[in-house]
Amino acid sequence: MSPPAEKVPEIAENGEKSDKIEPIEEPGKSGDISVDATVEGAQKYFKTKKMRFGPIDYQIVTQNLNGPCPLIAIMNALVLKGKITLGKDYVLPATGLIELLSNLILAKEPAEKEQKEIYESNVDAVIRLMPKLVNGLDVNVKFSSISSFEFTPALSLFDLVNVDLYHVWLPDPQFPDQFRLISALNYNELAEKVCINDETVETQIIKGFYEDSISQITFQGLASLLQTMKDGDIAVVFQNNHFSTIHKRRNEIFKLVSDEGLADEPEIVWETFSSVDGDSIFVNADFNNFKPTPIPASVPQGSSTVIHSTIEHQDDVEIGVEARPSSAPPTSEQQAPPTFEPSGSTSSRIPTSSGFQKTSYHHQNVTPRGSQERKGDKTCILM
Repeated sequence: MSPPAEKVPEIAENGEKSDKIEPIEEPGKSGDISVDATVEGAQKYFKTKKMRFGPIDYQIVTQNLNGPCPLIAIMNALVLKGKITLGKDYVLPATGLIELLSNLILAKEPAEKEQKEIYESNVDAVIRLMPKLVNGLDVNVKFSSISSFEFTPALSLFDLVNVDLYHVWLPDPQFPDQFRLISALNYNELAEKVCINDETVETQIIKGFYEDSISQITFQGLASLLQTMKDGDIAVVFQNNHFSTIHKRRNEIFKLVSDEGLADEPEIVWETFSSVDGDSIFVNADFNNFKPTPIPASVPQGSSTVIHSTIEHQDDVEIGVEARPSSAPPTSEQQAPPTFEPSGSTSSRIPTSSGFQKTSYHHQNVTPRGSQERKGDKTCILM
């Protein structure tokens, strides 16, 4: 019998990889990765952000620290697909987002009797799940392909709203032994094997894969994502215990920047998603690299402007240092909507580096744009 499972390590704040394998925990009773995000029963409110996608302006939802990233990623994907329209309110309640999502699902009922029965069964499970969606989503990655997950009612949600869910955590066929062992597993099985205390070759290969891809991303996963998505596609990716809205454009993949700290920065819309090391750069609505505007000489001393905060963030990215603590207020869990002051603070969005061990090979179809370092997200909690 294998020893008791131990706790899955969070990605270190400084992103440095330990010299030894960190213990990991088998997921909870449901046997899935649980991404917790909020306190059950507490109302949450989210700031919105106006952004341009093509010729059209959209209102998207932003996420505070430990916000319900699956709900936000799904909603923003549907907004950019033109399936849902958010109002122009600066703040939206989580209940309002759930209601919009529920209405969309209920409006998609098929006419055919056989399909209708299957649909109603799936909808019933998903609607019961809706209140819990604010708390997170349970997923169990399978390492056979980027679209493979253990089926749960939660995953029916993506099917019902026609949003593709991917991960980027695949073994590389260039290493046959590793590929053979890992591609047959899911996350839960990997967790069990990593907890085994033995020195067999197979166990060491499995532990090595886990250690080298602690941020749940590999070259093979990125290459497969780039190959699978079509130009113009909008989807959701699960990586580093975080759900993000992604878009493929001209053979590049971009993550939507939905950080609350950048809700008032219109020139930061996307970030590149092409490196396993956490390196990426901000781009604007036209997918051109973000360039901060110089601080006007007339800005009063002590003024907390978006432009000032954005420049500070850009400097932090370029020199690879940690950003200062955020002045942006956290999302309220009170019953009354909070009052938000515009802020350009970015501390919730300056993650640490992923801690990957770099390899000597590369995939030519995964090409980073630049070298501005972006560090791994910690906005969702792995339970």
